[in-house]
Amino acid sequence: MALKNHHENRDHYLRPCHPAPVQIGELLSDIEGVITRHVILNEHAAAALAVWVLHTYVFEMRDTVAYVAIESPEKRCGKTTLLSVLAAMACKPLIASNISVGALFRSVHTCSPTLFIDEADTFMASNGTMRGIINSGNTRRTAYVLRLSQAKQNRPAHEPSPHPDPLPSHPMGAEREQQADTNLSGHSQTTRQSPVEYTNTGLKKYSCWCPKVIAMIGQVPDTIADRSIVVKMARKLTTETCAPLAELNTADIKAKCARFGLEMAQYIADSQKIRGDGLNDRAADTFDPLFVIARLAASGWEQKLQEAALALSSSADVEHSGAGLIMDILGVFCETNSEKLFSRDIVAFLREGSAESPVLKYSSIDEYQISKTLRPYGIKPGCIRIGREVTKGYHATDFREAVTRYVSEADRELHIQKMTRRWELQKEARVEAEKQEILFQKFRAAIPKGTIPTDAETQALLLKLKKDQEMAETDSIPPDKTEKENVPA
Repeated sequence: MALKNHHENRDHYLRPCHPAPVQIGELLSDIEGVITRHVILNEHAAAALAVWVLHTYVFEMRDTVAYVAIESPEKRCGKTTLLSVLAAMACKPLIASNISVGALFRSVHTCSPTLFIDEADTFMASNGTMRGIINSGNTRRTAYVLRLSQAKQNRPAHEPSPHPDPLPSHPMGAEREQQADTNLSGHSQTTRQSPVEYTNTGLKKYSCWCPKVIAMIGQVPDTIADRSIVVKMARKLTTETCAPLAELNTADIKAKCARFGLEMAQYIADSQKIRGDGLNDRAADTFDPLFVIARLAASGWEQKLQEAALALSSSADVEHSGAGLIMDILGVFCETNSEKLFSRDIVAFLREGSAESPVLKYSSIDEYQISKTLRPYGIKPGCIRIGREVTKGYHATDFREAVTRYVSEADRELHIQKMTRRWELQKEARVEAEKQEILFQKFRAAIPKGTIPTDAETQALLLKLKKDQEMAETDSIPPDKTEKENVPA
């Protein structure tokens, strides 16, 4: 029944289909090639988007649907170009550069499209209702909006409702509600040509369940990013070139995608959930339908998607939450090898490293902002003693527990790599500063007292001291053991 409803709802849009069976791995490579030919992207984003395009043809077969969030720091970074390329290959694309809340859920309910929302930064930031609908629309069980029908709204206030209960209790109403909420694993599903209306209550139930692409300047709202494949765009260099959209031709790819959607829908509906390694629960739900497709493709696509999921979900996760601050403060504890620190010392460390921080900027952070950000995570400052001084501060154990709860393994590993690189750079800077200080001391000792060397003498002396220093460093390096073993007897 699920497959039948899938065909009834989308079969008109899946034709014409490719006449021959489709090699899924080759099709994914073709889609990836089209994306990279027209848009400058990193390899992880291109691989994930290629699988997502196929996902739009069979999204009704899974319990979650994947979104795509395209963000950039400035204009002219290729957001609209990427959106146009994806729309040229996705199933039933519907593009809008502005959309109202009512148009959002009514268009999704009526058309079951792949919805592309461009210029979202111009209207979504202040529209909490729209963000809430989009958030709920990636999970089948919650992807509904309730509205009061016009007839109910126009009823006089003194006129009582025939059935004051908020939801119907008669068998037909209960059956329709159950049908709307059941998933596609062998159960029937109501068609979405018209909204489900509960008799005599005036309530109408609209579906907002469909794949969505949201493009905007700036960061996508964190709750949407948490449900999305987050693609960060950057303005291309003068040395980077890509094909214009005028050369975009996707008719053959769409025909193959249509064939894939008809042939593989039942298999995708019956497949068990695939959880990617190292992903948090929300990211695992988002990438589950993509992993099912990637496993069908073989040819290394499941491994490619695994790497892409780790990279893209990690880039979205910590950046959009207080967990990033928790990770950075825990890094301060590690860097200072301390189990407790005063709040003022944490602020000083964060401000000092704000220019180097890969995740968040702390140039103006203070103790109150830290306390306010950490409070929802159950971390509060307390009076601590360090030496003879007692004042407000934190214990490292509080942050370790919060990191375990709120930061995925992939994000922890990524942060460790960044912190390790930062420490290595700091160590290299300290070593270089020490070399310069030693060189300066030797330079001063080599100049006779009461004399002022000329510029030429200064340059010659510095050059000689640098060569002596390099030779001393070379002599201090122990010979490689392998070279000793290779020396003939």
